[in-house]
Amino acid sequence: MLKQSILILSATLSLVNVARCNDTNPLAGEWRFEIAGTNEPAYARELSGKIRLPGTMDDAGLGPKNTKPPTLEGPYRLYDYAGPAWYQRDIEIPAAWQGKRVTLFLERCRWVTTVWLDDKRIGSQDSLIAPHVYDFGAGVAPGKHRLTICVDNTVKINLGKFVSALFGGTWGNMNGIVGRIELAATPPVWIDDVQVYPDVDKKLARVAVKIGNATGKNGHGALSVGAKSVEATWDVNGGRAEVEVDMSRAKLWDEFAPNLSEITVKLGEDGRVVRFGMRKFAARGTQFTMNGRPVFLRGTLECSVWPLTGYPPTDVPAWQRIYRIMKSYGLNHIRFHSWCPPEAAFAAADIEGIMIQAEGPQANVPAGSDPQRDAFIEAEFKRIVDTYGNHPSFCTMTLGNEYGGKTELLTRWVDMLIQRDPRHLYSSASCAQTTTNRQWTELARGRGIPGAGTQRDLRDVVASDGRPIIGHEIGQWMYFPDFNEMKKYTGVMAVKNFEMIRDDLEKKHLFDLAPKYVEASGKFATLLYKEEIEVLLRTPGYAGFSLLDLHDYPTQGTALIGPLDPFWNSKGFITPEAYRRFCGPTVPLLRMAKRTFIADEPFEATVDVAHYGTADLANAQPVWTIKDDQGREIAAGALPEQKVVTGKLTSLGAINASLAKASAPGKLTVMVTLGEFSNDWEIWVYPSNVATQPPADVIVCEKWEKAKAALADGKKVVFFALSSNTSQSIRDKEIWKGRETLGFALSANTTQSLRGQFLPVFWSPVWFPNQKPNTMGLLCDPQHPLLKQFPTELHSNWQWYELMQRSRLFILDDTPADYRPLVQVIDNFARNHKLGVVFEGRVGGGRLLVCGFDLPNMAQDPAARQLLASLYNYVGSAAFKPAGELNTAFLEKCFASGMKPN
Repeated sequence: MLKQSILILSATLSLVNVARCNDTNPLAGEWRFEIAGTNEPAYARELSGKIRLPGTMDDAGLGPKNTKPPTLEGPYRLYDYAGPAWYQRDIEIPAAWQGKRVTLFLERCRWVTTVWLDDKRIGSQDSLIAPHVYDFGAGVAPGKHRLTICVDNTVKINLGKFVSALFGGTWGNMNGIVGRIELAATPPVWIDDVQVYPDVDKKLARVAVKIGNATGKNGHGALSVGAKSVEATWDVNGGRAEVEVDMSRAKLWDEFAPNLSEITVKLGEDGRVVRFGMRKFAARGTQFTMNGRPVFLRGTLECSVWPLTGYPPTDVPAWQRIYRIMKSYGLNHIRFHSWCPPEAAFAAADIEGIMIQAEGPQANVPAGSDPQRDAFIEAEFKRIVDTYGNHPSFCTMTLGNEYGGKTELLTRWVDMLIQRDPRHLYSSASCAQTTTNRQWTELARGRGIPGAGTQRDLRDVVASDGRPIIGHEIGQWMYFPDFNEMKKYTGVMAVKNFEMIRDDLEKKHLFDLAPKYVEASGKFATLLYKEEIEVLLRTPGYAGFSLLDLHDYPTQGTALIGPLDPFWNSKGFITPEAYRRFCGPTVPLLRMAKRTFIADEPFEATVDVAHYGTADLANAQPVWTIKDDQGREIAAGALPEQKVVTGKLTSLGAINASLAKASAPGKLTVMVTLGEFSNDWEIWVYPSNVATQPPADVIVCEKWEKAKAALADGKKVVFFALSSNTSQSIRDKEIWKGRETLGFALSANTTQSLRGQFLPVFWSPVWFPNQKPNTMGLLCDPQHPLLKQFPTELHSNWQWYELMQRSRLFILDDTPADYRPLVQVIDNFARNHKLGVVFEGRVGGGRLLVCGFDLPNMAQDPAARQLLASLYNYVGSAAFKPAGELNTAFLEKCFASGMKPN
C-alpha cells in the first residue's frame, strides 16, 4: 500500500509526464472577471468582478441563468453563456527570472484564448485537447505585471452536434480555464520536448529531444540522456538530438503489471524527468498484442460525462478512481469518444494499467467538406500525439466518431499519424468510412445482439477483415430513471429531464410503480449486457469491444444505458465480482441452442474459455454443475484436463446431462468453473406432459364478438387477443423475424395496442422514437396465482423470449387510475403508457382474462405450453376473481376493429 501511494504522489507531481527542473509560479486563486466583447480593450483596464480559477463561469454562478425550457434531451445547465469572457490578475515576475524565458500554461480551455501581458497582445490559441502555452520571451522585466486572458467559448467550427470535446454527455460547453494555470521560467536555450520510443524487442529506448532557442544565436552544449552524454547543437530556430538508451533491466508495462520507467534529460540548467513504459502494442492478424501476447480489449466509452462540473477532472486520483472501478468490473480499456482527455487521465491509466483510445474532436461530419475544419482537426491530431504520446496507456486512436468524407484526406491523415508517432495504432474513424491503411477496425457489425440461445458468435465478421476488429458501442440497453439519483446533482446542472418524467408518471397514476420499473428494467438490461459481451468472447480471433456504456450517458435523449450511474456509482443490479465472471481476462463460456427444456430431454452444450491472462493455464480441469434454485444438485461432471493457451478461445468439451432429477417446472443454473474462474447461465425445465385444456366452465375465444356474447351471459372468458381477426395474416407475413434486429423494423402500433418484442429500447426513446415497440421489458408479480405454475422473476428473463416475440401489448391508459395488468410491459419513459400483455377484469356479470401472448399457436414451445397451463389453472380456480371493472366501451375500442398488420 505504501509503494502504491508513492507512485500516485509521483504521478500527481508530474502531470505532464515530464517533471521540469525549472521554476514555476502557480496562478490558481482569485482572478478579476468581466463579460465583455472581444473588440473591447478590457486588457487595458482593471476588471471589476471576481472569479476563482481554475474553474468556469458555471462553477461561480456567473453569467445569464438558463431560460431555455427543459427537455428530455438531458440535464439542464443552470447557467448558459457562450461568448467572450475576460479573466485578469496581477502577477509578480521574480528577480531570479531576469533574462529567462517566461511561459504561461493553461491546461484546458474552451475554445479560443487570447492573452495580453500588460498592454501587449501575446497571441491566441484554439486547441480543445491540448494545453494553451504562451511564450512571453526572455525580455519580461521582473516586478508586477497585469495578465489578461480573454476566453471565447463560442462554437467556431462545426465539429459535429455532440462532439464530446465541446458538449459531451453533460452539456458542458462552458467558459473558463480548467486544470493547471501557471507561469514557468526556462533558460534562453531550453529542452522544448522529449519523446521516448521504446523498442521492446531490442530492449532499448530511442529518446528524441527537441531544443528551443530564444537567444537568436547558434550554439552547442552537453546533452545528457540517462547515463549518456552527447554534444547537441542548435541554430537560431533550435535543434534536435536522438539518443538510444539501454533498457535491458526495465520491466515491461501491461494491464497486469503497469511498470513505469524514467529517463532524466538535462541541458545546461534545464532538465526533465520523463516517465514512460516499455511496451509494444501491435496488431497481429485479427488480434491486438501487448509485448507479443494477444490481448482482448474490454472497454467502455467516456463521452465527457461530468454531471457536477461539465468538464473533466485534471487530477490523477480522480481518474484513478474511475479506472479502478472499471478494472473491478473486468475492463481494461477506455475509448474517449470524439475527444482526448487531459494529462491526468493518461498518467492515471499508466499507473492502473488501462489502455486508452483517444479520438480527434469531430463526430458525424464529412472530412473534406470544410477546409477550416479540416485544418483545425489536422492540427489537433498532431497535438494529441505530440502532447500525450509518451504514455504507455495511449494505445489506439481514431480520427473521430462515425463520419466519412473524402477517402484521400482520411487516408492521408492516417498515414501522417502512423509516420508521426508509431507507438500507437490508428484507424480512420470509429464505425464509419474506412481506409485501406487503417491498422484496425471498429465496427457496428461487431455488436452481438442477444438471441434465444448462446451459440451465436461473429466469426463471419472476423473473416471479413484481416485486421483486429473492435465492437463499436455495444450494449446501449436502457435502464429506467431512478429518481433517487436526482439528489446527487449538486453542481452546475439539474436533472429537470428526470423531473419531467416523474411528473408525467404522477399525472398518469404510475409513479408508485417507478421503483419496480427501475428494478425490472435494470435487471433485464444487465442480462442483455452479459449475453452481448459473451457473444464477442465466444468469437475466435475477435479483438475487443467498447461498451456504451458501463456508466450512464445522461444526454442525447436521457440515454440511461449503464449499470453504473453517471457518477460511476453502482445502481445495485450487479456486483463487480459478478460482472467479472463474464467480462474479465478469463471467462468460461457455454454454447447451448436454447434455454428452455422439457424434463425428459437431455441438456446438451459445449464449453469454451476465453483466456487472455498473463500465462497459459497448465493442467486446467473444467468442472460443471446444474443446480435448482434451492441449491440442490441436479447433475455435475468434469471435462478432460488440458492446457489452456493464453490469448485465444479454447474449446473445453461437451456437456450431456439428464434433467430428470429437476422439479419441473423450475429454473436451473448451469455453472462452469475453471480453477478460480466461474460463469453461470440460467435455464428452465418444464414437464413433458402438460395439461393445456381449458376448464369446462371457461369460454376460450379468439374472436371478440364471441367473447363479448359470453361475457354478456355472465361467463368466465379467456380471450387470446393476438389471435383476433388478422393474426394469421400477421404470422403469414413473418413479422416475428425481427428478433435479430434492434426493433426498428417491427410493426407500428394501432390505436390501442403495440406488437411486442423481447428486446427493449435501444439507446433512447427520445432520439429513436420510431423503434417498435419501444418498451423496456416485463413487470409482473411472481407470486400471483396466474404464474403459480410458471416460474419467473418480476422482470424479463430468457424463458420469456419466444413469448414476447409473439405478443401484443395493450394500452390501458383509459382504465381506472389504480388498475394494474397481471403481466405488464414497462413503457419507455418518454411515453409512459400503462401497457398490459395479460390483464383481467369484471365485465357486467362476466369475468374476462385477456392474453396478448400467442399461446394457442405456440404448442411446440415448452415455455408457452407451461404458461398456458398455468393460465388455465388460474382461471379455473377460486382465485380468479378480478377486482377491477373493465368498461365495455374501452374493450370495444381495443378489440372490435381488430389489429391490423403494417
